[in-house]
Amino acid sequence: MIMKKINKNSLIIVVIIIIMITIGCFLIKVGLDIEKFISPIYTYTANKNDNYEVSLKGNDFYTEKTLPQGRYYASKSIKSFNVNFKYDFKSNEETNIQYNYNIVASLIGTVNEDNENKEIWTRNFNLNNEISNKGDMNEFSIDENITIDYDKYNSLARLYEKTYNVKIDAVLKVRLNVSYKIDLAKLEGIIDKKIENSELQSSIENETAEDYIELDIPLTNTVTEAKRNYEETTFKNIFDESSNSIIRIILYVLGGLFILSAIVITAIYIIRKTNKTPEEMYKYNIRHILKYYSDLIVTVTNEPNLENLKLMTIEVLDDLIDVAEQNEKNIIHYEIPEVEKSNLYVIVNGYVYIYIVDGNKLK
Repeated sequence: MIMKKINKNSLIIVVIIIIMITIGCFLIKVGLDIEKFISPIYTYTANKNDNYEVSLKGNDFYTEKTLPQGRYYASKSIKSFNVNFKYDFKSNEETNIQYNYNIVASLIGTVNEDNENKEIWTRNFNLNNEISNKGDMNEFSIDENITIDYDKYNSLARLYEKTYNVKIDAVLKVRLNVSYKIDLAKLEGIIDKKIENSELQSSIENETAEDYIELDIPLTNTVTEAKRNYEETTFKNIFDESSNSIIRIILYVLGGLFILSAIVITAIYIIRKTNKTPEEMYKYNIRHILKYYSDLIVTVTNEPNLENLKLMTIEVLDDLIDVAEQNEKNIIHYEIPEVEKSNLYVIVNGYVYIYIVDGNKLK
């Protein structure tokens, strides 16, 4: 079936509207996810790791004095956990950084109530004094060893059970806490170069962050398995928020203008289509038919003689076009202006196919 040429303009308008709405939505989406499309002013990564070995009490069962990590251990055989924490920070630019760290242990006891573990007892222990360092750098490393007296904490948890006659699940959370403050103002020259506007500097604040490495050691169990409880990598991009805000506003405005323009075009098109008088509709329809099918249509000023021809009324213009093209015939156009009507004829083998145009009939 030949596509209705009369609807070509409508199709073009619809495509334009869809494209404008799509562009507008894309611009708004880019504004929401602006960080994906611009370079950060500062980037840092922290790689974290722990290693440990288990020192054993004197016994008749093991020939080794220590056992490697990643195994199950008979709790009564454990003397201590010898833990090494490593924290490696690296950034893309050198600036002033102040970092602090310490190691703490939290003995936490829980009981099971209504199928939920609820905390009943917590005691915290500082395992070393806080250490601070600062200077112009783009990386720093922390490498700390700590010995965990397993028997001490396990005995304390057992004593709690005995004293209060409460069965608890206890765990010792050994944690390296790291905090740092990054002076982004030291990056002034780099930031200016990237965003090309030194007036935006006032919006860039220091980056402060906290991070940790945590090892969970179960207590009050017959068998112990230490578990990591942290993400091995911390990664962050820092962006200039004032610059981002300006770009977002521009993208939002442009996106909104595209969508608003699409709405206006749609409204104008609908109004023009729906507010035509019958006379305007007739003139619009016949003008477009004559324009788009000019290669098939012949306009005459005298009404064709249809005597001895069998009349076949066509309700759909495309069907008349098909008849003309399939039989390689012209379409004869005769207009009756006083009644605002045009007849389109195709004469084939004793038949005359007729399609009537008026202001209300075009499909």
